[in-house]
Amino acid sequence: MPGIEWRAVTPNEIVQDIENQVRLYRENKYAFQTGLKDVDFDIDEQNLANMGMPIPFQSIDQAELALRSGVIVPKQLTEEDDTQHQVLIFDSRPIGYSGFMDCVSHSMALTDHGLFEVGRYPAVSLSSQSRNWKWFLHRRLATTSEMVELQEKYDLGPVEMLEKIYQAMIGI
Repeated sequence: MPGIEWRAVTPNEIVQDIENQVRLYRENKYAFQTGLKDVDFDIDEQNLANMGMPIPFQSIDQAELALRSGVIVPKQLTEEDDTQHQVLIFDSRPIGYSGFMDCVSHSMALTDHGLFEVGRYPAVSLSSQSRNWKWFLHRRLATTSEMVELQEKYDLGPVEMLEKIYQAMIGI
């Protein structure tokens, strides 16, 4: 059995290793779920009144109905680390479900940071026992530059490109 090899590590090597880890984290940040601490919405006041829904919504089901109806549309997503995404296009149609009894809905959002699969689910706050509508970035599907390349390659606008991606995702 070979013995353990020991060697001295310089402070510069430690710093370089930390810098490499930070670089890898930044490059792969969206490879896994990223929590959102805030979602800001545009609200269609007229349609909200027509639907007879008060704000704040009385339930998460009401909020989901308002989202699917286009009464509320995410305009900004804020990550736990304060990274902000300006939402360019949000497609509320589900591209998938996950979680216990499929309680998590997944949709697509094109932001200024790329195309993302965005998840949302009903949760309970342990401190207040109240229900919350939790959102997260499930994964990045394409970077901003990749979306531009795809749009140019297929000569499509962002809405049409998102429709093609949606059709591909639900067809899997």
